[in-house]
Amino acid sequence: MKEVLLATFHDVEPAQQLLKRLQQAGIQAVLHDDSRLQKFWFISQPLAAIHIDVLRPDHQKAAHLIQEWHQAEGILNNAVRCPACQSVRVEYPQLTRKFVTPSLGCLLMAVGLIHREFYCFDCHYTWPPAIPLEPPRDVLGWPTESKLWHHEQGAKQVHSEQRGSPMPHPK
Repeated sequence: MKEVLLATFHDVEPAQQLLKRLQQAGIQAVLHDDSRLQKFWFISQPLAAIHIDVLRPDHQKAAHLIQEWHQAEGILNNAVRCPACQSVRVEYPQLTRKFVTPSLGCLLMAVGLIHREFYCFDCHYTWPPAIPLEPPRDVLGWPTESKLWHHEQGAKQVHSEQRGSPMPHPK
């Protein structure tokens, strides 16, 4: 039978707790640790590398159980969640591992042509692992730290540096 992703975690401990609970409930579940694969192929720090999979016929029952457990005990507090739909069925990076294309994708990620992103199986949303901060901007949208567009700031720094050093007096 085919296995289906049920939940994704960054760390092993919370995933093992969920795995034990599912097995106690009579659901066959398997824990997959892709951290070594991510380190080797994706040349990145492992994120969302711990997956719990269940057999396809047990998926609905397992999903219902973990939602009940989460509402009662917060068992999914450490799970990786999609920011759009709050699903715990997430993969990182956004490549399938079922065909030849991951090898090409990994090569492109290593070179920097493709950025690594999380992927949600339920709503198909992708998002970066870190959100880059935008520099402060002026009214027109130009970066305020730019000396090219705000040359007066560069001039202010030069004048303040000149004021700080005493000028030699002619004798």
